[in-house]
Amino acid sequence: MIVRRAETSDHAAWATMLAQLHADQTAAEFEAELKTLTALPQPYVAFLAFTDADEPIGVIDARVRNYAEGSPDLQAAYVEDLWVDAGHRGKGVATRLLQAVEDWARDEGLRWLGSDALLDNLESHAWHRAAGFEEVERLVVFGKPLPPPASIE
Repeated sequence: MIVRRAETSDHAAWATMLAQLHADQTAAEFEAELKTLTALPQPYVAFLAFTDADEPIGVIDARVRNYAEGSPDLQAAYVEDLWVDAGHRGKGVATRLLQAVEDWARDEGLRWLGSDALLDNLESHAWHRAAGFEEVERLVVFGKPLPPPASIE
């Protein structure tokens, strides 16, 4: 297995894997989004895992956030997505991907790595605990769309 930092030429593979994780978005939509996210001044990175035959089998992406629950500092690294192909789970792929993000975060001078999972994703909770994460908070996130401003006539 090869784990390496994603490059611009990897956006298609990265986007395809994200679409496997998030069924509400297509790979094409993710690919367009990645162009924007990776161009931001705050780092947004991914590490990809490949078989020895160069088949993409996993992705983790992370960024620097200005706030992460439980962090002793304002800035912290944050895992945004983690996905491993079902046929390669339980073989250390996620652990290797996480190690790459941890190394990157330390190189960025960060002292905290945050992550999250949906409340009912017990498999993810167990993986996080096994990987050394501790639960620091539970929350319900709310949002609402804002209508455009009323036009002045």
